[in-house]
Amino acid sequence: MNRILGSSMLTLLFYILFLDSAAGLKCYRCTVAPTARLNQTMLCAKFDESSFFAVDCPFSTMCMKKIFRLRLMNGEEIETVTRDCAQQKRTEEVYRNGRWEKENSIEEAYQEGCQTTEEDKNSKSTTIFCHCRGSLCNSAPKEHLGTYHVDAMAVILVFNIMKYFQYIE
Repeated sequence: MNRILGSSMLTLLFYILFLDSAAGLKCYRCTVAPTARLNQTMLCAKFDESSFFAVDCPFSTMCMKKIFRLRLMNGEEIETVTRDCAQQKRTEEVYRNGRWEKENSIEEAYQEGCQTTEEDKNSKSTTIFCHCRGSLCNSAPKEHLGTYHVDAMAVILVFNIMKYFQYIE
């Protein structure tokens, strides 16, 4: 009985862990100010890692987070954050079967990790672009985005569950 229950739970666990990854990449999306493009106000100032901010990214293999910092004359620093799917979609016009058609492709234009760009020494502004792979990986509060993979975490979890079931038998 325990063996059947254990294998059923393992099957359910695999289903839950890998079903979401088969559905495609999801990233968090939020902006500094409301935009006309979004139906709802998804402000990063109210970002809480809830499903409200999660969006499907059919034309991306990575998530993106942009941090903009500006040092004011009084020494105070202002920081804004934007989260979204990485812009990887490339659209070309292709002549096929006697007519022009749009053809979309996904370009691997970014490396995982963060890159800092100083806009201007005089204005003391800095922009940090972070790119990561894996669903909802762009939730980190600062510029460090973990490069661990969800798959490795799942393997460790499954290994420990299997060990547990062997122990209780």
